Amino acid sequence: MKKKAIKALKVSLAFGALLAALPVNAMAAEDLATQQVREIIGKLHVSGVTMEDLAGKSIDQMIKGLNDPYTVFFSGDQYGQFTNSLENNYVGMGARIGLDDQGVYIDEVFPGSAAEAAGLQRDDYVRAIDGVPASTTSIDEVRNKVIGEAGTKVKLTVLRGDKELTFEITRKGINAPEVTSASLAGGVGYMAISDFSSDADEDFDTQLKALQAKGLKSLIIDVRNNPGGLVDTAQNIAKHFVKEGVLIHTRDRFGNDDPVPITGGSELSIPVYILANENSASASEVLSGALQDYNKAKVIGVQTFGKGSVQQLFELDNNNALKVTIEEYLTPNMRKVNKVGITPDVKVEGSAAQLITALQKSGINDITVGLTKHRVTFNGAELSGGTFGNFREKDHLFANTRGLAALVGAGITWNDVKRTVDLTDGKNTFSIPVADDQLVIEAGNSYVNVDLFKSYFPGLQVTEQGDQVTLHAVKG
Repeated sequence: MKKKAIKALKVSLAFGALLAALPVNAMAAEDLATQQVREIIGKLHVSGVTMEDLAGKSIDQMIKGLNDPYTVFFSGDQYGQFTNSLENNYVGMGARIGLDDQGVYIDEVFPGSAAEAAGLQRDDYVRAIDGVPASTTSIDEVRNKVIGEAGTKVKLTVLRGDKELTFEITRKGINAPEVTSASLAGGVGYMAISDFSSDADEDFDTQLKALQAKGLKSLIIDVRNNPGGLVDTAQNIAKHFVKEGVLIHTRDRFGNDDPVPITGGSELSIPVYILANENSASASEVLSGALQDYNKAKVIGVQTFGKGSVQQLFELDNNNALKVTIEEYLTPNMRKVNKVGITPDVKVEGSAAQLITALQKSGINDITVGLTKHRVTFNGAELSGGTFGNFREKDHLFANTRGLAALVGAGITWNDVKRTVDLTDGKNTFSIPVADDQLVIEAGNSYVNVDLFKSYFPGLQVTEQGDQVTLHAVKG
């Protein structure tokens, strides 16, 4: 049976006979949970804090004093929510929702879900829930009204085209898919891992075999925005690339090293590229750091989050639980991760530019990007990590500058003094200033007038048909 581990790493244990003998008067003055928490933290927390240091403090005071965001006490209800989140489980309609200027819409309907059975479709706009108008500005408000107890019903009124339709949905448990994949031209495979749950390694294995059956020649693994998960899941995925070795080194409060091994693995002898960003954390960093150290993969993106600590989960009395940081981990080559992160081999900012760069590194230089209101496709494939961004402003089409630059293979830098984006084709540099008809900055991203960009890089082809925009370029 798979060992349970928690968000970043370690095996989960039930609380046993860990408590030392306490004086009778101390046990009378405190509840058992407080004693248990003091004992666990005082004996195991990586900081080396002692039970004497924690004497007389409440659970809240003990945890706050650690200044450690990953040591957490869970009440019974909170523990249930935590374990469900760890496995990506929830009770609801079984659909992913999105938000645009017209409101909350159905972005994806999961196979086998209550939403699919009821007849909901992608791009339906949620207009009412149980007859009450739905928020058009908050995904959380809509989600919180849709989720509920299994077996209960909820009525959703949606706008589909110009018609309003109402569906009755019977809520049920759903496990959102953690691994998605696509086979692209030239034997390039793409796999996105959203969470390292207990099922993600099996899903990875199944989908990898399907890609190999189609003639896999290079592989992109996307762990952007993946917060982590279970160490043994990362371990099993790493076994596809590393035959024998160490996944991570772990150091406890005494400096003892307890390596997590990789055994019985295989070697996938093709180019592998890992997409990672500032929100790639924990087990995402474990996998990225290991494959990087063994020269099995190149990491593309930006510096990762830097969660290099190991937590262990203890089940306490009355269904309470404690998640406590017991170790720090390092990569196989003893590189520090905690508060540092994984440094990419190829630094690329911007989600569209990162994905395009990975495709080009994998051997696809001829790339077509299709843009609709809710969808982005790359050479016809809708990739879960694919975003781009485009809009119309005063009859001008604007698109993500970094994405366009990556498409044509242009260098890009930001000149903070002149407030210009500087683009280079290797011979010439083109400076585009922030101006309504040239360059727009929104939420830290820049969007360039596509016609202006094309005047500098005529290799970019742009086609517009209704709401669809197609961008095409061949790098080099």
